[in-house]
Amino acid sequence: MAAAVEQQSEQRLGFTARRAAILAAVVCVLTLTIAGPVRTYFAQRTEMKQLAASEAALRAQIADLEAQKAKLADPVYIAAQARERLGFVMPGDIPYQVQLPPGAAVETGGGAKSAAVRSNDPWYTSLWHTIADAPHGPPPPPTTPTTSPTLPLPPPPEPVPVPPGG
Repeated sequence: MAAAVEQQSEQRLGFTARRAAILAAVVCVLTLTIAGPVRTYFAQRTEMKQLAASEAALRAQIADLEAQKAKLADPVYIAAQARERLGFVMPGDIPYQVQLPPGAAVETGGGAKSAAVRSNDPWYTSLWHTIADAPHGPPPPPTTPTTSPTLPLPPPPEPVPVPPGG
């Protein structure tokens, strides 16, 4: 009877081992079957996020272009742009063009920034800063360009001897 019990125990162990092997095989097959669609799902989800961000950027660009289109439909804006960019004047207007001396330097960005910083100062403080901040001396002497061809100066005239008494 002990042999029969032992044989029964081995059969149970064999059935359990077979069941475990079959269960492991089924889990592996299910995992491999599901892996492809899950990977595709996550790839498509990432692509959808990128497309949504791209769509938002394009919608913002469309809104900007619509605003620019509305500006360009306004004749006052067109006239202001023509005056600013092209130098056009209206009939009857007198155009003035300021010509700076050759040595004068034009401030491009620094002046606007300092004016914006000091905009809440009283007018006399701003006036004082324009006088006191940058020293205003006489303009620098004009320099001769080195790239232009210059003619050599003629030699000085020879002194002519004058006879004594004459």
